Amino acid sequence: MFNKVKGINILSKFDIVLFLLVGTLTAIGFVVLRSATATMNTGAGILRTQLISICLGVVLCIIVSFIDYEYYKVLGYVFYGVTLLLLIYVIPFGWGRGVEGINSNSWIIISGFKFQPAELAKITYMLAVPALLAKLKEEFNIRDLILAIVLGVAPIGLILMQPDFGTAAVFSIGLIAVVFVYGIKYRYVLIGFILAAIAAPLSWFFILKDYQKERIVALLNPLNDVQGSGYQTQKARIAIGSGQLRGSGLFNGLQSQQNGAIPVKESDFIFSVVGEELGFIGSVLIILIFAAILIWCMRTAIKSKDAYGSFMVTGLTAMIAFHIIENIGMNIGIMPVTGIPLPFISAGGSAMLMNFIAIGLIMSVSARSRMP
Repeated sequence: MFNKVKGINILSKFDIVLFLLVGTLTAIGFVVLRSATATMNTGAGILRTQLISICLGVVLCIIVSFIDYEYYKVLGYVFYGVTLLLLIYVIPFGWGRGVEGINSNSWIIISGFKFQPAELAKITYMLAVPALLAKLKEEFNIRDLILAIVLGVAPIGLILMQPDFGTAAVFSIGLIAVVFVYGIKYRYVLIGFILAAIAAPLSWFFILKDYQKERIVALLNPLNDVQGSGYQTQKARIAIGSGQLRGSGLFNGLQSQQNGAIPVKESDFIFSVVGEELGFIGSVLIILIFAAILIWCMRTAIKSKDAYGSFMVTGLTAMIAFHIIENIGMNIGIMPVTGIPLPFISAGGSAMLMNFIAIGLIMSVSARSRMP
């Protein structure tokens, strides 16, 4: 399981570059989180959960990277099925709907511990769907095509029923990226755009909730309601702007160190803390580390020894990239506000663990792509 190639030491193929890049980003993120939660009553608990998640995540990342990813071609379907059942369970029995700032049944609470099945589903989704697409690449048949469509759409539909449009968008971006790399014909891409254009107004009138519409309006006109739907973005932009070139320094942000000044500053709007306290220089540094991680991951996808590894890495990378773009974008007012966290920086145990597992899978593909 840990090494299918006889005589090859898997340790010598360990992707130390990706591991160090992610480790550096995580270390910076923990320091920023410590500053963001310094004045919060729940700060100590948030930091403790984050530290445990990081330590456990690193261990899982290393273990997963040692396991040959080809084993997941079969196991991926089993894991996918389990997470699909969890996504069904949270719709009527989950926690979150009616809770201010959440409004979706996205969590399961076990002995006081909150777990978000959609985070685990991101991993299992990118184990199962790429496996089926890789099979289709080798031998096309209608049965597997229909099954691939069902596997691709089912979790998105269930997540929309929670409802959690931000997370559903993450899955959609991952699926689009994998299908694109698979080699979809351009006429189908055109059909997709036409269907999206038709679906957009229908979604506005029949699917989107009022608060979601308000967030879109706030994106298009941030000054329309700065005390309501545009409040979060306005506060984040003020904090980022006040950081100027070098920032005010950790634990010294005027907005960051006031409770309530920046909403959800430990998670959704943690980049505003980065902008205020580390300034333009610190913000660019973090963005450059993110860029290096994404480029390295795509390099792994290109160098993968088979279609399954390439599809899986592409999908996981696309999901991580969307998290980065959406989170930073909503902090600076160019993307709608969602509950999408910033990878390896925002508080959140489930997200941190799954991000490290995703990196472990990518490292597994990287290691075996360099084997003879």
